[in-house]
Amino acid sequence: MKRIRMAALLLIGAFLFSGCSLSSITDENNYDLPANASEFSKIYDQDIGEMTIDVYGRTYTYFGTLEDKKIEYTIKDCLGFVEHDERTRLYTLAEDPYDNYIMMKNLDSLTGDTMFLRANETMHKSIFTPSYISSLGFECWCDSGVNNEMPEATIKIQINDNNVKTLSYEFEINGSFAGGGEKEYFNGKPFKNRDQIYLGLNEVDLGDKADPAEPFNLKLTFKVTDTENITREVTGAFIHDMMLGGYYNGIEINCSETGEYFLNIY
Repeated sequence: MKRIRMAALLLIGAFLFSGCSLSSITDENNYDLPANASEFSKIYDQDIGEMTIDVYGRTYTYFGTLEDKKIEYTIKDCLGFVEHDERTRLYTLAEDPYDNYIMMKNLDSLTGDTMFLRANETMHKSIFTPSYISSLGFECWCDSGVNNEMPEATIKIQINDNNVKTLSYEFEINGSFAGGGEKEYFNGKPFKNRDQIYLGLNEVDLGDKADPAEPFNLKLTFKVTDTENITREVTGAFIHDMMLGGYYNGIEINCSETGEYFLNIY
């Protein structure tokens, strides 16, 4: 067994059997077990030479730990606990929309209390990985890559008005509604004339409506809320073929002399 792998296993041992405290997120309510919580078992896989955990049909194997013990992450769901120990729990992460990683946390640990497992079907692949997950170099993952950022289709929008406080948008992918959102300053101040806003759509936004590796048709429509809290439709729509990694910078939102907002696309 290689030295780096032995070090990783020793770290896991410390993780499972030491002390008592929390790291990163200090509110223990974030870690609560759900009603009728599931119990998961660890199984040794002889083919890959590592312990695995089966979670609702997906098999996960130890992958890494926190890059920085002070970094913060966001728990999405508590899945249950591990092998009769209700204080050693499994969680999905908000930063990983595909649940390719799950977190195992021993709530009674002083050090090394956070461990990440990775879905086995991602072996030999390069996948999106939250930036706070650091590989421990297990042999079974040695040719499996990590990407800390998803490629985006980026659209730059220029607002040519001083009275817009919020820009809301909805988008369609290949003719189907796919989502929406809004942009505004956190302090509630209006945008300045000629302020530029960037929208980024990644493969999570595409969902099942497009192949992330292929071009897709994007339709964007907008509404603005002005400084008097009146919301108005923006006349026109942006319709264009895009790709993840692509960029478009020719959209303006203008206001007419009669107070109507409209798109200028060039």
